[in-house]
Amino acid sequence: MKSVSKAIHMFQISRGHRELVTCGRRVLRFGIAIRCCLLLASLMVLTTSGCNALKGMGKKHDHPVLIEAPHRVTNLAKDSDDETKIADAETDAPEKAKVVATAAIAPVGTDPWADWTDDTAIYNSNIAATVNGYPILNGDVLDRYSGYLIDMRKSMRDKRVPPSEYEKVREMFVQRDLPSHIQRRLLVETMKSSLKTEQVKLLNDHLDAMFEKEVEKLKRELKVSTRTELELELNKKGTTLQNVRDQFATERMAMEYVSMKMEKPDHIDRMDLLAYYQAHLDDYAVAANVTWEQIQVSVTPAMTKAKAKERMQEALEELSSGTSFDVVAKKYSDGPTSKDGGLREEMEVGSLKDTKLEKMLFDMPVGKLSSVYEAPEEFQLVRVKKRAAAGRKQFGDVQDEIRQKMENEQNKKRPEKLFKKLFSEAIIETKYDLPSIAPK
Repeated sequence: MKSVSKAIHMFQISRGHRELVTCGRRVLRFGIAIRCCLLLASLMVLTTSGCNALKGMGKKHDHPVLIEAPHRVTNLAKDSDDETKIADAETDAPEKAKVVATAAIAPVGTDPWADWTDDTAIYNSNIAATVNGYPILNGDVLDRYSGYLIDMRKSMRDKRVPPSEYEKVREMFVQRDLPSHIQRRLLVETMKSSLKTEQVKLLNDHLDAMFEKEVEKLKRELKVSTRTELELELNKKGTTLQNVRDQFATERMAMEYVSMKMEKPDHIDRMDLLAYYQAHLDDYAVAANVTWEQIQVSVTPAMTKAKAKERMQEALEELSSGTSFDVVAKKYSDGPTSKDGGLREEMEVGSLKDTKLEKMLFDMPVGKLSSVYEAPEEFQLVRVKKRAAAGRKQFGDVQDEIRQKMENEQNKKRPEKLFKKLFSEAIIETKYDLPSIAPK
């Protein structure tokens, strides 16, 4: 079983596992350092060694299985912060699995699990797929769900749900997550096949050294002091330190291989940015808006209409005598922004329920105090501070935003050619009927 982030993210589901989530994310924040080691392999050739498939595996896929690449691969980042986001963007937790167990509950007094043999070890050691002859076990896929499956099994037994439903959930997870494991394994094995023996050893030594630092962080997070105690804590969650280390290495090598082998992004110049802007003008449309100030006196059972009008007249007199608007608003207003001196945030046309007041705000001169406006339930004094007509954001104000969008789109597409080549040469076998949607 070889899963780091999968085992760690799974613990968000099980009770008492939250501590490991933070630790797991730390495990994956190791981006830039390994490049120093992997640059030794800069002369490697993109090859994939075809091996004889294991007998008895089931159907052979002439066109290899490929789903959308893992987030950590497709959204390959430029810096460690983006790599952290990639690491955090894992597959959703298996909440949907809760609806699988729909079989009839056994009668009270019976235990449908009485004759069930715990076949976890056997099941997990079965081969789910081979990638160029390298096996992916059920346990490799299920490691991230170990704690969840343990809890689910106990809950099902307590509720007398037949074990066959548990087995369906287990199988569902394997079939659903297997394609992403196939992808990563193909990347890693291709990378290893292009390295010399001494380079592989150097790489593994470097990964071990990096992982030791993460072990120390894990111990602090889980509040243990020794490696043995850490191993025991991980065992409680259904995984092992070796599994964590293996997936640590697999994730890193897969990302690094894609990073090294992807084609460089196209250069984006000013004309490209301008063309994007012209093609997406509607995205930069800006509605008419107004920023304004308000003094409101509401009519309530305690404040009759006559008293409210008299209080508003007092506020108007203070404004006329030179007292600042914000001071008067704090003293007299009971509106939503009275504590802020009556200042309302920028408001687009169509935002106010009182359409008559809104029309007044968009028609009256900027900076001029209105007369007392009488609404059905309050009196208001308003003043427009700033107003802008409908239009669109200027190109100069959004060109940096456009560049970022274009770069993000390029980064999503860049692995496509690499994956297309790798999967066209790969020999992938699995008993599962998985979708084949390789890059065209």
